[in-house]
Amino acid sequence: MSTITTPLLAIRGLRAAYGKIEALKGVDLDIQPGEIVALIGANGAGKSTLMMSIFGRPRARAGHITFDGRDITGLATHEIARLRIAQSPEGRRIFPRMTVAENLQMGADATPGSDAVRAASLERVLTLFPRLQERLTQRGGTLSGGEQQMLAIGRALMSRPRLLLLDEPSLGLAPLITRQIFNAIRTLNREDGLTVLIVEQNANHALRLAHRGYVMVNGLITMAGAGLELLQRPEIRAAYLEGGRRV
Repeated sequence: MSTITTPLLAIRGLRAAYGKIEALKGVDLDIQPGEIVALIGANGAGKSTLMMSIFGRPRARAGHITFDGRDITGLATHEIARLRIAQSPEGRRIFPRMTVAENLQMGADATPGSDAVRAASLERVLTLFPRLQERLTQRGGTLSGGEQQMLAIGRALMSRPRLLLLDEPSLGLAPLITRQIFNAIRTLNREDGLTVLIVEQNANHALRLAHRGYVMVNGLITMAGAGLELLQRPEIRAAYLEGGRRV
């Protein structure tokens, strides 16, 4: 007898637009608890819009977003954050004039928690990213690109998320730093059971990391499957991997 599990995140018929330009045209997507799910596609396919729509901006024009059985489609961003959904956005968007410690504190403030809980979260972040321990009193804007990405992810982790949204975590980073970032994501999933949705321009890295993947084209999901299975499909290799393409 098979066991039916309820998705942690379920998206049904999601449509979203910027003015008259429809970016999402009826997206369906599920994420089970404890999964890493990758979303790949060409630039402009709607991947980042989907991530931002989960967080309430832009608002859905149609469809539903359900988190742990609750419809969150109409919630404000701060209410969504309090449900322990956290985002590390494209471009990092750290606070450049604040110190590393202050940036991390901003992440902790997104959800309620005792001093002991916050201290434990900080210890976990600094264990994953030891470089941040060395930079705690340094302003965020003076960090290298890789350190800023670690800080952006660490800030998201300070809210003790049940679902972590990662938008282009390897963008512009050296291969060594990229490996460190992906190893940290793998560790969080395996040791902490963290559920992750990752949009990533490096399809090879993303699909090797993910349990499952979705392919988005022009605001629609066109393909889905296990990460390694998608990686072997000729059409995926031709569109996203061959000739050194990273999208």
